[in-house]
Amino acid sequence: MKALAEFILRGRVQALLVALVGSFFPLVSSATVALVTLCKGSKEGFLLFLWASLPLVVLQQVGNENMLLTAVSVASLGIMVVAATLHSLYALWQWTLIAIVAVAIICAATFGFLMSADVTELLVVAQQMFESLQAQQADTAIASAITEPLVLGLVAMILALGCVMSLLIARWWQSAVYNPGGFQEEFHGFTISSKVAVILLATFLIGRLIPEGYQLWADLALLPFLIAGIALFHSTVKLFGLGSQWVAFLYVGLIFMGKPVTLVLVGLGLAESLIDLRSRLDGYKNSKT
Repeated sequence: MKALAEFILRGRVQALLVALVGSFFPLVSSATVALVTLCKGSKEGFLLFLWASLPLVVLQQVGNENMLLTAVSVASLGIMVVAATLHSLYALWQWTLIAIVAVAIICAATFGFLMSADVTELLVVAQQMFESLQAQQADTAIASAITEPLVLGLVAMILALGCVMSLLIARWWQSAVYNPGGFQEEFHGFTISSKVAVILLATFLIGRLIPEGYQLWADLALLPFLIAGIALFHSTVKLFGLGSQWVAFLYVGLIFMGKPVTLVLVGLGLAESLIDLRSRLDGYKNSKT
C-alpha cells in the first residue's frame, strides 16, 4: 500500500490513473482523491476530483444510466475533497466525521429535490426486485415499506460510510509515506467528546419519533460512535497484547452478523465518550502488572 501511495503522489497523471482504474474497485478512487487533498492541498484534490468525475458523467450520458447512481459516485469524490481539507486544517476526527455525515445528508436531500424522476425510477426497480423475491416467500411486507425517503436515506448512509472508510484509508496511506505508525496512534486515540456525544445521541433518539422512512437519516448520528467503537476495540487489542486474529474476528462479525456487532460497537463508542472507558481499561491493565 505504501508503494501505491507513493505512486499516487508522484504527479497528477499517476493520481488520475489510479483514480480512474480505482473506480472499478471499492473505495480506491475516493481514497486517492482524499490522499492527494491531504498531501497536496484542496486545489490539487479538486482538480483530481474534476478529472476523475468526467468519465463517470460521459459514461452516464452515453449509456443512459440512472443519473442518481452517477451523482452518488461523483458526490463521493467531491465529499472527499471537503473532508480531507477539513481534516488537514483541524486534524480532529470527531468534527471530520460529523462534517461527512452532514454533507452526505445534504447531498441526498439535494438528489431528492433535483432528481425526483431518477429516484422514482430506482424506487420502482427496488420494489419490483423485492416483490419478485417475496413472491417466492409469500411475503409482501418489505416492498411496500420501500419509500422515496428510505431510498434517499440509504443513499446518504452509503455516501457517509464510503467516505469515512475512504478517508481512513487515505490517512493510512499518508502515514505510511510520511509518518509510519502515526495513523495507528491517531486512530487508536479517537474518541468523541461527551458534549458532542449527548447531542448525537439526542438526535438519534428524536429520530425515533419521525416517520419510519426517515429514521435511517437519524441513524447516521450513530456513525461517529461506530467508528469510535472500532477505534476502541483496536486500541484494546493492542493494550492487552491480544493477537491480530481478534481484529479479524471483529470485521468478519461486521460482515456476516451485521447489526448485532454494529450495536455493540456503537455502545462501546458511546461508553468511551461518557465514562472514558479507554482510561478505565488502561488502569485495569496497569493494576494487573
